[in-house]
Amino acid sequence: MKTNKLLLILIMILATISLQAQTTYYVSLNGNDSNDGLTETTAWRTIAYAASSSSPVSPGDTVYIKAGDYGQEDIFIDKNYAPSDARISFIGYQNSPSDITSFNFNYGDNVDASLMPLINPNDRTAGEGINISDSYNITIKNIQIANCLGGISIWNTNTINSNIILENIFFQNIGWDYSTAVTIKEGNNNTINNCLIVNATGAGMDVWGNDNQISNCKIYSDESQQIPDGTYTSMDYYIVLKGDNNIVSNSYAERVGDIEDVGHGFEIKESGEHNLFENCTVKNMIGGCFSVRWAAVQNNEFRNCTALGGVSTNVTAFMIREGASHNTFNNCISDSCNAGISFILAGEDANYCGEYNTFNNCIFKNADWVIDLNPYFYNSATADNNLLMNCTIDNANYLFNCERPNSGNQFINCIISNVADFLTGSNNSTFTYQYCNFFNNGFTSPTGTGNISADPLFANQSAGDYHLQANSPCIDAGTSSNAPATDFEGTTRPQGSGFDMGAYEYNNGASINKEMLTNIVVYPNPANDKIYLPAQFNNATYSIINISGQIVKTGTIKNQKISLSRLSKGIYTLKIADTNHIVNSKIIKQ
Repeated sequence: MKTNKLLLILIMILATISLQAQTTYYVSLNGNDSNDGLTETTAWRTIAYAASSSSPVSPGDTVYIKAGDYGQEDIFIDKNYAPSDARISFIGYQNSPSDITSFNFNYGDNVDASLMPLINPNDRTAGEGINISDSYNITIKNIQIANCLGGISIWNTNTINSNIILENIFFQNIGWDYSTAVTIKEGNNNTINNCLIVNATGAGMDVWGNDNQISNCKIYSDESQQIPDGTYTSMDYYIVLKGDNNIVSNSYAERVGDIEDVGHGFEIKESGEHNLFENCTVKNMIGGCFSVRWAAVQNNEFRNCTALGGVSTNVTAFMIREGASHNTFNNCISDSCNAGISFILAGEDANYCGEYNTFNNCIFKNADWVIDLNPYFYNSATADNNLLMNCTIDNANYLFNCERPNSGNQFINCIISNVADFLTGSNNSTFTYQYCNFFNNGFTSPTGTGNISADPLFANQSAGDYHLQANSPCIDAGTSSNAPATDFEGTTRPQGSGFDMGAYEYNNGASINKEMLTNIVVYPNPANDKIYLPAQFNNATYSIINISGQIVKTGTIKNQKISLSRLSKGIYTLKIADTNHIVNSKIIKQ
């Protein structure tokens, strides 16, 4: 009898679900908000109506929006106030639903209402753009917003797992004085993908939340806009993170020319921890291409990131300020920046610049100063106990600009070549050097354990190829102490009888003819106790590496799972080598 009752209940639930079939609605410039919206010929006229509580759009529905200039629409999405509500999608199209299969806008393009729907008040002091407040599971896709006061704002009363998806959005000329293209406030688990931002006045993206993912986005500023008080403004921050466990990958930012604001590229501030910037490039930021800022900003990682200068003066590749500590920069490049690493303090949050930050396998080339102990603003504050490990430094005017006190900082396993002079500035450098190679510099090589002075025999120094030739004196000449487990390219260290100096470990020219996988399904991620992997990796060996490049766990995968129970909370790299693949995947232990 009980079995029959349970079966009846199950049938009733399934019947209820079947009655809640997904509905498709349409919006076009030829429509009318008094229509039913169910076909293209009976479409609604405004996106604002479709998003409002007055429309019949319900959880699970899709709203297709035809290309055209919708002028000023202040769109407030008044839907989905329960976490369990099924996703509602607002999707633009050109001629027929689902006909936009890729996002092809690039810097230099203008918004084009014939290609995707456009919200365009033509007044940067008017128009709210799209606002999503205290809602869950909303998708906004294939939309343009231009010449508007606001872009897209996800603004929550309390912290929620809002699960908003923004995809294929083109923002152009957003706001005046201080306006942001994308704002996330108290929002977790949101996704921003394939977006282009050209000119906002406050920030490109301001993200105050946890576990958000930003990928394949490009942000540019090329204007100095006069605002009503007579002063000029341009974009200040390009992407700024203020929460935990956020990931920004494969993204680009550029301050185009000597515009008004100094530009803060990709920055973590407030109390951000365990964030990751990966495979990102930032160009021409005086305020730091990549920055960590404030004392609570700790345990973040920048991986495979490139900072480019060569336009403005005083461009800084990596900036550490206001007490940011215990952050790691792995396999990063500073190219033609005035300063490779700057330590500064404006007195906002700490009485020291930063400590225990680590640079592993990084390359600094064509700099004025490799290390800039900058006088801005409180120049008596210290920069202490930071580490450059297995870095390659080539072609700089000075190793140091030293305008503030420092102690406990180290170079280990580094190659330092073609640096014209050791130091400029009013303070002394107290950096120490172990197992470093100094070659062709304009200063006497510092003393230290294991240091040498010999031609490193780069593969092609003039072309920026800093691999070591087979007879390089840097091979096997380093120390294993604090050395990263892999090199700039992911080659395991050591390959010979000892660890090499510099960013590249010599591997006798051997190549790995295996497919590199970086996006395998690892779940859950973030995880508490264990992660699960595809069955193909059973019996493969694995290593887990912390953000300092140290191997903290190894083993063999059994039953498709790996235990994380003894690992501390943080960001790790999972490396697996099986017969056909090399896996290099980020995991987060909660």
